[in-house]
Amino acid sequence: MLRGMRSTSVAAGLALLLTAGSLAAQTERPKLVVLIVVDQMRADYIGRFQHQWTSGLKRLVDDGAWFRQAAYPYFQTNTCAGHATISTGSLPESHGLIGNNWYDRSEGRLRACADDASAPLLSYGAPVDGAHGPGNLLVPTLADELKMQLPGTRTVSLAIKPRVGVSLAGQRSDAALWREDFTWVTSTAYTDRRIRFIEQFLDANPVEQALGTIWTRALPEETYLFDGVTEASNPREGWTDSFPYPLVGRNNTPDEVFAEQWENSPWSNDYLGRLAAAAVDALELGQRESTDYLAIGFPALDWTGHDYGPRSHEVQDILIRLDRTVGTLLDHFDAAVGPDQYVVALSADHGVMPIPEQRRARLGDAGRIPASRIVEAANAGVLAALGTPDTVAVFEEQDLYFTPGVYDRLLASPAALAQVVETIRSVEGVADVYRGDTIRERRDVGDPVERALARSYYPGRSGDLLVVLRPYWTTSTNAAGHGTSYDYDTRVPILFLGAGIAPGRYLAEVTPADIAPTLAEIAGITLARTDGRVLTEALVDP
Repeated sequence: MLRGMRSTSVAAGLALLLTAGSLAAQTERPKLVVLIVVDQMRADYIGRFQHQWTSGLKRLVDDGAWFRQAAYPYFQTNTCAGHATISTGSLPESHGLIGNNWYDRSEGRLRACADDASAPLLSYGAPVDGAHGPGNLLVPTLADELKMQLPGTRTVSLAIKPRVGVSLAGQRSDAALWREDFTWVTSTAYTDRRIRFIEQFLDANPVEQALGTIWTRALPEETYLFDGVTEASNPREGWTDSFPYPLVGRNNTPDEVFAEQWENSPWSNDYLGRLAAAAVDALELGQRESTDYLAIGFPALDWTGHDYGPRSHEVQDILIRLDRTVGTLLDHFDAAVGPDQYVVALSADHGVMPIPEQRRARLGDAGRIPASRIVEAANAGVLAALGTPDTVAVFEEQDLYFTPGVYDRLLASPAALAQVVETIRSVEGVADVYRGDTIRERRDVGDPVERALARSYYPGRSGDLLVVLRPYWTTSTNAAGHGTSYDYDTRVPILFLGAGIAPGRYLAEVTPADIAPTLAEIAGITLARTDGRVLTEALVDP
């Protein structure tokens, strides 16, 4: 539930404060807080595929707290916004990471959400240019608050994507790791030297060992749903539209094609799981007097979903294998930390739409719009209204940015602005166009799309106009995309397991912004600013 949607009397508020104090006094903190984010895991994957799971995902569903009506309440559902929402308990309108990229008007270029000029990369391999850090994140993460409020806390963030590693870590981290240009890196925002246990793990487990591995189905083909050949798929270089998938690069060499194949395969998830176990052992996470934090961003489902869509054997197989990876990791926590001494939360950053061509063939009204078509329409509208050519600077996700001064001229002429908006609306597949400068006024009173857009909007970073497509239409060049407020993009699982959690299946409408406040309550700390709430219905009474 979002900020502002509940109220209590003063007396009830005092009672809640007294109860909270009693809970803190009587409940032991967990030794380890674990945050798992599965990139692009739709909520309906659990009901559809859980019969194929036998280990970790099954344990979370069967023995944990499963919130079945979880959804993001904002529009731009993508990786950076989702991970930041989960890690901070706030929405993009608060934490500021509105998308994977946005247009930096002052510099006249796209800015990636993890770009941070003050934090050069530190490579564990060949030198890598670039700088990533938390400079764009405007709200502390759960990890930051644990580290500030509890003595001795150690925090670890492990990922493949830079925007995941940074947003799960926050401002400080004892070990943060991801890949850049297919090389393992960290940032000087977190350390000025390589961390020994990571060096040892990477040296003992080079990714190149997977060269020649063939990704095949983990179970018999007849046990998978849907067709084994994905119509309208968009496979990676060297792969086709159906199993098997060899990890051989271009010429059976560990080149960049091999590295991309590896990252897109289940082996990248498995690698991160093993690295997480190594971090628990090396840093004694959960084995000291403090409460430690471990975050893992599993990426392979996202790339697989983009390439093959949600109705594919590939997506099912990633989840079958992830079930085993998570199971091995939970077993390791049981042995190293103790089965009642840690708490795990699992969710996803967004869902994914069906492949438009597949849906159009069956049900119609679905399609793909080249982003250039929307840019051309906007440019044509401005040319007709103001006589000025080539005025669109960038169209990114749903955000359309004009060159400096153009939008001010449009605002000064309502007829001209209406003409531009109508020209964009005329593009097939476009549902509507909204003004960025007034969308926040619609946060609590607008229609569902307006409210979602408002919660994604951050002044200075979001676009001048916000272009919304009809359901099942996309500008993505992937086989399947995401990034809207439609249910297939917003609905994700939320699962809790372990210390302080009351197992069960819960039907309350919740959001991933509720995860950090709930974990903070279990850990006995306070978050400074959240848009989510504590999911008290899933907490064990002392």
